Amino acid sequence: MKLAGITRIRNEEKIITPALDHVSKWVDEIYVYDDCSEDSTPDICESHPSVKGVIRGKTWASDPKGRNKAEGQLRQAVYNLAVKNGADWVYYFDADEYIYPDLNKIDFKADSYSFRLFDFYITKEDKDVHFLEREWMGPEYRDIPMLFKVHKDLLFTQRIPKNYGKPKLAGFVKHYGKAISIEEWDKTCEYYVNHRWKDISPELQQRWKDRIGKAIHTESDFSRPLIKWKDRMDPNKIIKI
Repeated sequence: MKLAGITRIRNEEKIITPALDHVSKWVDEIYVYDDCSEDSTPDICESHPSVKGVIRGKTWASDPKGRNKAEGQLRQAVYNLAVKNGADWVYYFDADEYIYPDLNKIDFKADSYSFRLFDFYITKEDKDVHFLEREWMGPEYRDIPMLFKVHKDLLFTQRIPKNYGKPKLAGFVKHYGKAISIEEWDKTCEYYVNHRWKDISPELQQRWKDRIGKAIHTESDFSRPLIKWKDRMDPNKIIKI
């Protein structure tokens, strides 16, 4: 059985190496779709020993509808590459996600497996440390299907594919998208304002506009007190969103 990690990334040169190193600990190989990076991201990926294939995108859709469509379909392209190279299972991940699987629960008998994801934040006390040393996260979680059995009907039109079957919960994910750096926080906000929600959802666009310049948190983006990773199992401290 071959388990492949797959990802779609863009301009991740500052964070991609530790992410690939982390995923490499439990997948057999990795395939990457580089979404027209303007930095050294694709070169870094091609030089990583666990990466067996990189698709370099040639065009980048900047309008919100095109971007939304592309982010789904590009995942299908890298999934197809993994399958072509013999993958029996695929684990989809983003460069800012660090998985902590419960290997006792992953028996590869289910159709798919989901993982409980928590968002980490920058706080005043740790704003100068490396993002992997952040201590605080929001109490909100999402159970996201991320590990899928390969079959002919699996179709990526968004991050979570169609026809993935009933997932089994099998671990946790630290999501650092909001916690990489103050600079990256503002870039992320501006990306959602200009390329994801503009002309599609004015309400969500305004929400991201309001977050610009507010990378340092005292509470989550959902106005709840922050918690620590050790609290992830405490039902009195976490909440599903």
